[in-house]
Amino acid sequence: MKTLLKAIDATSEWSGKLVALIFYAMVGVLVWEVVMRYAFNAPTIWAHGVSLRIFAAYSVLAGAYVLLHKGHIAMDLVYSHFPLRTKVIVDLITAPLFFAFCGVLLWYGSSFAWTSLSMLEPCYTPFRAPIYPIKLMVPVGAFLILLQGLAKYSRDFITAISGRQCEY
Repeated sequence: MKTLLKAIDATSEWSGKLVALIFYAMVGVLVWEVVMRYAFNAPTIWAHGVSLRIFAAYSVLAGAYVLLHKGHIAMDLVYSHFPLRTKVIVDLITAPLFFAFCGVLLWYGSSFAWTSLSMLEPCYTPFRAPIYPIKLMVPVGAFLILLQGLAKYSRDFITAISGRQCEY
């Protein structure tokens, strides 16, 4: 169990750091657009759409990393005053909502991505860039966050039973 949880954490850490690199690509695209538009009076037709797609992939794929580092929004005003065992019990009670969300995102995202991939769907702008690679990121991101959620659930369960923070 310990090895599996560490492998899931390592996957979330690795994927989060990899996804952080594509943020630099988005910044590069936006800088290119600004320079072309204002320095050369030659705006591009592709920069806005490409930067949106990069940000969409970034947003979907960063979820597992954010969950690993406890960066998602919580009701800290109330939650932070709970003892450790109460916090994890609340997390265990609300976990089915999380898993339902991830399951729906994975199921419908896979269908959505498969449909897009099967027709090699382009975006409907003059640039006509392929949009299916970004749609494929939805089930990948959902799977990664589901894995990290399972690791968190396991740790919370161990903590709820033992009353001590799970060490792995």
